[in-house]
Amino acid sequence: MIEVREATAADTMAVAEVHVRSWQQGYHGLIAQDYLDGLRAQDRATRYRFDSMDLAGPYTLVAVDHGMVHGHISIGRSRDDDLTDAGEVWALYVDPPHWGAGVGDALIATGCDRLRRAGYRRASLWVLADNLRARRFYERSGWRTDGVQRTDVIGATEVHEVRYATELGRQT
Repeated sequence: MIEVREATAADTMAVAEVHVRSWQQGYHGLIAQDYLDGLRAQDRATRYRFDSMDLAGPYTLVAVDHGMVHGHISIGRSRDDDLTDAGEVWALYVDPPHWGAGVGDALIATGCDRLRRAGYRRASLWVLADNLRARRFYERSGWRTDGVQRTDVIGATEVHEVRYATELGRQT
């Protein structure tokens, strides 16, 4: 049974390991392989501050089953200038052995609920345009592209991203 809860400092390395493994498998063929091969969980772990989170972001939730972290979602206020009144899914990663097992569904549902309860009526997220697996997941979850695109560089690879958005529903 998947439990979604706030990340704690004790989760730091497990979250970093999931993050790196999901990048290495999920972005294979989309980002330069030497960049992916060079990712290290120890480096990623130094970026997290789970002991001082707030809903402005990043606010991280983890999906745990039998004490093991299988995925995480980071949410917060939208970082896009044209969506200052919206929430944003900053990151969502599931450990590849658990893809398709409901971990992502539990994370996106809980993350969106937290954003809604924080007062946001809409949320957005960015995804690599060529990441068809992730795009299908978001579309099945009710997200739609809003026509906004951007180009970024990850390692030495230029990547194209598309923005998705969803309505979060009424406040309770």
